[in-house]
Amino acid sequence: MTIELGVTLFQIAFGIYLAAAISYISHLIAGRSTPGKAGTALLVAGLLVHTASLAVRTIAAGRPPFLNVYEFMLSFTWVLVLLYLMLELAMKNRALGAFNAPLTAIFALVALCMPSAVNPTMPALRSAWRVPHISTALLAYAAFGIAFELAIIYLIRDSAERKKKPFWSSRLPDLRATDHATYRTIAFGFMMQTLAVITGAVWAQKAWGAYWSWDPKETWALITWLIYAAYLHMRTTQRWRGRKSAVMAIIGFAATLFTLFGVSFLMPGLHSYTR
Repeated sequence: MTIELGVTLFQIAFGIYLAAAISYISHLIAGRSTPGKAGTALLVAGLLVHTASLAVRTIAAGRPPFLNVYEFMLSFTWVLVLLYLMLELAMKNRALGAFNAPLTAIFALVALCMPSAVNPTMPALRSAWRVPHISTALLAYAAFGIAFELAIIYLIRDSAERKKKPFWSSRLPDLRATDHATYRTIAFGFMMQTLAVITGAVWAQKAWGAYWSWDPKETWALITWLIYAAYLHMRTTQRWRGRKSAVMAIIGFAATLFTLFGVSFLMPGLHSYTR
């Protein structure tokens, strides 16, 4: 098995995700069930091809695909699709796919634009803490991505209901269900982010002799954690619901994206090897 085969499989998965996005959007706008079912089937097919891509990459590289931004995005998009399919099954509403599949396709395209070469593993990365740290970060970021989609859905439906012009937005989940799903998804993501910060600190101590160095990636991971901590705090103590919570979820995901991309490419530091 070769690295090129893994990239080719991921390219195929990207094409399937794009087709799924078109099907889901058609389902949302037209309201017909057939495009929605096709969207789900395509997303599952894309996930299977994507899984094969991950397997090939892992075998060819001799390690989990967690070393650089390309590999992180390869894994991140896989987790994003998996969590979404679980959400679709739980909420029984395929209209959600009109928001997840396009975002997944965008992230997959971003990954495909990045260098996909397999680089030697640096000494600092040869640690048993790598897999738990990056795995929990993947789950956290994907959960925050799902929460972002739900927040957008909430604001769209809320705006349509305020204007008394629901049209296609009435096919989205009701506001209460969407708000609750956003909260539960963020609570899960926050737990994973907490574990990612803890395992990262332990790994840093093993690799660099200090639990915390205020490296840009560490700092922004903490900022992201604090934003979602504030979200959970305001929701439980101040009973924030609805639009305020949705806006906070969007801000949190913006910080997540900056932690992933902005820090990696704009702020050199101890994590520069992840480019």
